Amino acid sequence: MDLRLIGIIVVALCVISLVYTEVQKRLIFSRYEKLFEKGDFEGCLRVLDGPVVKIVYPRYNQLYMRLNTQMCLADADASRRTIDEMLELSSSDKQRLVLLLRAFNFFVEQEDYERAGELLEELREKASPEQLAGCERTYAIFAEKSAAYVDQMEAELKDATGPERTTLLYLLSVQYENKGDVKRANEYLEQVRNVFEAAVGPDAGTDDGGRG
Repeated sequence: MDLRLIGIIVVALCVISLVYTEVQKRLIFSRYEKLFEKGDFEGCLRVLDGPVVKIVYPRYNQLYMRLNTQMCLADADASRRTIDEMLELSSSDKQRLVLLLRAFNFFVEQEDYERAGELLEELREKASPEQLAGCERTYAIFAEKSAAYVDQMEAELKDATGPERTTLLYLLSVQYENKGDVKRANEYLEQVRNVFEAAVGPDAGTDDGGRG
């Protein structure tokens, strides 16, 4: 067999392999996405445990989809293990920043402020000014029990709408709790509840009929 023919065969095999990989990626992600939209998170994990996934997806991408699922399952221990593994992997600057922001918020929610503080140090080098300001504010309010943003947030609340308004209401509730003003804290928390009930109905979560 001459070298030219061998070269053609090698190129053909490479093309076939590339096409196979891309087709499998699309098929797997389509199955994953449909199950995710249905709320079948256990099914998502079964898809991600398939042998083909490990072949066609880079480890970072596998873990990112797994983390999404674990967080929806509220599996804090599994989410923590996945985050720890992802933080050790090589990734692009964009991937690293996305992971840092998600991991920071996760550790704040878990009240692991030591880990959140470690990630905040790296975010100070990699995040945009706007992203960093949000993280600094979150850390101050939850980890340091600050109420320093009350006046600023109450001013912002006047023009805020949608998710931004809901976030401000909740952060104001937490800050008034930090100040020991339970009455004002509950007033803002009640507004958060009202927003939630307006969106999903007052009986959401009390029975199967309340689920979307």
